[in-house]
Amino acid sequence: MKKFLYVTSMGVFFAILQTSYFFELEIWLTAAYPGFLTIMLGWLLGNVLGLAAGKRWDNKGRSPLILLSVFILASLTAYYISISLLKAYPYQMAYLPFYAVMIMVSGAQAGHFFNASRSIFISVSTLFFLENNGFVIGWIIGFFGFVMYGSRFNVVAPGALGIVCIFLLWLAVRPGDGAIKASQ
Repeated sequence: MKKFLYVTSMGVFFAILQTSYFFELEIWLTAAYPGFLTIMLGWLLGNVLGLAAGKRWDNKGRSPLILLSVFILASLTAYYISISLLKAYPYQMAYLPFYAVMIMVSGAQAGHFFNASRSIFISVSTLFFLENNGFVIGWIIGFFGFVMYGSRFNVVAPGALGIVCIFLLWLAVRPGDGAIKASQ
């Protein structure tokens, strides 16, 4: 049950982070296609980098639990740097490449999650099913959270949910139980 909750909450976290990036870029930078395109391309490229980095780093003997936690914290750090810069320098399109890099850092966490977590369940399809359902729930929460609470939601929700995900990770997966394995 704990593993199901952890994986689903990671899907919610990814969606909340994406919707928060989206709404903050729409408000403080541009409501045109460059903002949306930056989020989508940055996230997807970050996923690819996270998959590759996860394979490389997991083979170095580092704890997958620690790496997953570090990736979540790096993702949140990139997000909060981005929204701080967005609010300090609104409508400055010159910063768009920087935001793309920060979004890639956040997206890398998702790629690493899938690489490291593929052994949690007997079938990887269960991992994708739970994460995907969490993602859909997260998009709904992200939308309604922003509609009801505005930018305050985008400031609080990613950090709070990131902390919950780290807690659930360490609760659901005990070091050495083989549920999260280093790459082969």
